[in-house]
Amino acid sequence: MPSRMRLVGYRTDPPVGDAFTVTGFAGAGFPEQATLRDLVTPAQPYLAGTGMVRGEQQRRHSYWLRYLRRRGGPTGPKRVCVDLLVRFTTFDYVAADAGSGPASSRQAALASFPCWGVADLSVSPHAVTAGRNPFNKFNEVGSLVFTARLEAGHGTMPAVRVGYRVHHERTTVDGVLLTPEHDEVGSFLVHSDGLFEVADRSLATRTHFLVTPVDAGVHDRPPVPTSAAGRPDAARPVWHATGLTAAPAELAAPRLTSYADDTVVVTGFDGLDGPQTLAVRDAAGEQRTAMLDQTAPEPGALLLAYRADRGPGRAGGVRLLLGLRFTMHRFLVAPAGVDRGTGPRPPEDGADVDAYYGDDPTANREAWPVLWHRGRRHTGLLQVALLVSGAGGGPGPDAVRNSTGAWTRLVLTPDWEPGGDDHAPRLRIGWHASHQDDTAPVEGRLAFDVDAAGRPTLTPLDDESRRRFTVTG
Repeated sequence: MPSRMRLVGYRTDPPVGDAFTVTGFAGAGFPEQATLRDLVTPAQPYLAGTGMVRGEQQRRHSYWLRYLRRRGGPTGPKRVCVDLLVRFTTFDYVAADAGSGPASSRQAALASFPCWGVADLSVSPHAVTAGRNPFNKFNEVGSLVFTARLEAGHGTMPAVRVGYRVHHERTTVDGVLLTPEHDEVGSFLVHSDGLFEVADRSLATRTHFLVTPVDAGVHDRPPVPTSAAGRPDAARPVWHATGLTAAPAELAAPRLTSYADDTVVVTGFDGLDGPQTLAVRDAAGEQRTAMLDQTAPEPGALLLAYRADRGPGRAGGVRLLLGLRFTMHRFLVAPAGVDRGTGPRPPEDGADVDAYYGDDPTANREAWPVLWHRGRRHTGLLQVALLVSGAGGGPGPDAVRNSTGAWTRLVLTPDWEPGGDDHAPRLRIGWHASHQDDTAPVEGRLAFDVDAAGRPTLTPLDDESRRRFTVTG
């Protein structure tokens, strides 16, 4: 790997914890410009110097990483337990000089070298139970530090090696030696196809770390599009809306999906689609129709932990892990006179709209501008699901834990708030929980949004939701 290509944006996080501290990092990734010899090993000589830049495709990925030490073997009590979130984005590289002549020939040849990169890689602690991270039952003194570096030698693409170093000082409890002083090192690999995995054969790493996909986003590296040139979105027109309205009739009811065992019933949902057509207007009062672009989905996921304790003086509690999964899509603004929401209208020359733009509603939209609203790109949602995480036997910690022995019911219900001048259509999730030990049921609401940087967020809207839900993403 040539020395000129290095990780960019890497910054260390401040330590988290008291006696046992955890230090993560954020912002690491590949540079947005590189040569083909930096990305493919070996590269054909006549292509090696081709300049590559970041394209418009990207996918987000997140993994839950747990570090756990127990006393007296795998079934003993927890000594130190740290929950972490590994997040990153994969993106495609395209040739910077695609066009006519020799550059076009190079671009066609690059179809055999699909190149993806990694951006915004972070490893950060997060609390999933009781707001404590790290959980340090025996007040051990030590540290867990993560670092990252770029390296080649894994297939034909570079990868990011995430290294860790653990230090535990000698610990004595009531005069009994609990642990001797010891150090441990190991590493993980972040691949540009979305895979995060243990990088070595260390028994300690595989014993004390557990990797759980939150958004299992491993994907094939698609061929480089031969017609791509630079960053298409950079030159794509933008249509700025000052107001918008969704048609409620478009929205179909989601499928209710239940999880049930001896004491717990969770009713979630899947198959929920947001508005696919919006009526938009700009500052000059011009009105258009914006349509969801289904050709470039961006899968995403968030992890929620619901927790209910039995109260002072009573042992036990309930913890439920829930996965919110979805795909995000941009909106494109149709030319004047095109309105698929109210039926096809012919353009000025009299041709039928469906015949003019093609039967495929996602075709022939290369020149349509991207919808922005109030200073940010508006995003639509499809295939939204909120279900018990890993209930079907997937990897990771138990999704449902009820140490009370009493029955628990949790119902999650989605609804859409229509958009307006000040905000786009928004997804709200209401929840209603009842526990056999409680005298009255409780309820609250969660708000799903996309922030100015395009990251999905899920926020509790009331005190009861903030007490009972922890959101990771």
